[in-house]
Parts: sequence; C-alpha cells; structure tokens
Amino acid sequence: MRVTHYDRQASVFVVEELEPFEGWEGGSFHVWLSDGTCDCGLFQSLHYLCRHTLAGCATASIEWVSYVHLVYKQEAVFKVYEMEFSPIPDESLWVELNRTMLRPNPVMRRKVTRRPVSTRF
Repeated sequence: MRVTHYDRQASVFVVEELEPFEGWEGGSFHVWLSDGTCDCGLFQSLHYLCRHTLAGCATASIEWVSYVHLVYKQEAVFKVYEMEFSPIPDESLWVELNRTMLRPNPVMRRKVTRRPVSTRF
C-alpha cells in the first residue's frame, strides 16, 4: 500500500493498494480526513480509522489519534461503568418469563467437516 497523492490543505489522500488484502481488490482509495470518509466505507461506517487512513497519516506525519471517534476513547468506556447498578431486592418483583426453552440435541451435532461425531473409543 502506498500514498500516491496528498493535498495538505484539503487533507485528501489517494492510497493505492498494491496487493489484494482480505477480500479487497487492488485499486486506489480516496481518503478525506476533514470529512472522515474513505472510498472503502469503513472509516465512515465504523467511525474508526481504516488502513488507508492510517497509511495516509503515516506518510504525511499526521497524528491519527485526533481522528478517532469519541466512542472509542478510554474516557467514554469508563463513563459506562460510573453508574451503579442496583439489584432487584425481592425475587417476587422479578419478571416471569413465559418462553419455550430450546435445548440442542447432542446426537445431531456434527463436526466442521460435516462428518458425524464419532462415538467409538
């Protein structure tokens, strides 16, 4: 992977894939840092930097941490656990579940190779 074009004022990269990688065909991808988008679609859908964005930031010596969404930062994770969870004190207040319980049949279990499980010792 290499960066072929870079516009510092517009923060736009053109990153070229040299080899296919995990289903990605070779080609070029445009990365717009100011908009938080990439042609691959991962940057805008996950709000986390894709490999093309990281390659562009590394080439231009840009600190990539500022482009990570706030949800992925450590402070956001810690805020989830700030509030205490109070348990329900009395079991009579618990909601009763009226669902059918499904249990798998171990006889029908098969291996990944689609062969039945051997019962021989």
